[in-house]
Amino acid sequence: MDLIFATDEKIDIGVMQDFTFDLAFGSDENDFELTTDIGNHVCRAGYFIYIENTEYGGIINRIKVQTDSNTLIYKGRTWHGILASRILEPDAGDDYLVCSGEANEVMGMLIERMNLSELFRANVSDSGLTISNYKMNRYVDGYEGIRKMLSSVNAKLKIYFREGFVTLSAETLVDYSQDEEFDSSQVNFSVEKDYKPVNHMICLGQGELKERTVIHLFADIQGDVSYDQSIFGMDEVTGLYENVNAESIEELEKGGMDALKESWNSDSLEINIESAQSYDVGDIVGAREHITNIFVARPIVKKIVTIKGDIVTTSYKVGK
Repeated sequence: MDLIFATDEKIDIGVMQDFTFDLAFGSDENDFELTTDIGNHVCRAGYFIYIENTEYGGIINRIKVQTDSNTLIYKGRTWHGILASRILEPDAGDDYLVCSGEANEVMGMLIERMNLSELFRANVSDSGLTISNYKMNRYVDGYEGIRKMLSSVNAKLKIYFREGFVTLSAETLVDYSQDEEFDSSQVNFSVEKDYKPVNHMICLGQGELKERTVIHLFADIQGDVSYDQSIFGMDEVTGLYENVNAESIEELEKGGMDALKESWNSDSLEINIESAQSYDVGDIVGAREHITNIFVARPIVKKIVTIKGDIVTTSYKVGK
């Protein structure tokens, strides 16, 4: 497995020798450290390092030297981190950046919008996934924005470096919890299930006293949100969402729906997975504690990779 280093103009120079390559990407970090002996110094800030046909690579931003151990560390942003360092903002005069179209085509548009076409491109194949009037969060970073957009159609972001470009591709996420699950005899984890999440959200917008904008949103037993109440009595759980800056009913409603859905998304599974199975950020895994029979399925939010020679060690973190 060759780790190639290239100039800031993407001209390949050579292959790194005797190194440890640590990467993390997903919900945070999105960076790497490449550790080697100082005698192997071959890179400059702005150089690229990558493994062809994988998502492992990025751009060098910092160089650290430890003279007591003759250690050299190249640090930088992964491909994911480069996306995260760009902001997607609405056009002047618009409240939101709204995306529609075939998923890969939309990502191609977003790449151009972030001025990353020299390095990134979208898969030209039809993903079979359609984005329909998706509203990006205002001033969201590119990586989070794309992942959330794809998540809205049960998809995930695949990244790989090939022939001089970082290619973004939309693929349907895999729910491994449907066919396999971790249990307490295999691995230690912490699991918590909320059986009574908020199902009635009172949304407060602009105005004073009786003139204040108020919206009532309700979730049914499946977690679907509407204006119609279907859960009553002791089973009704009410929450409050307030946004005095909401400039429209639509904006207040969107924030209230997100808050209500977040309540239904409060089951937690905390587990660090080391597995021969290859997962992607966004894929879903499940775990069951057999004494209480609590089962929770959650998406993978972070992938941590260590490469040393031809040995690749991968671990995963599952979000709350």
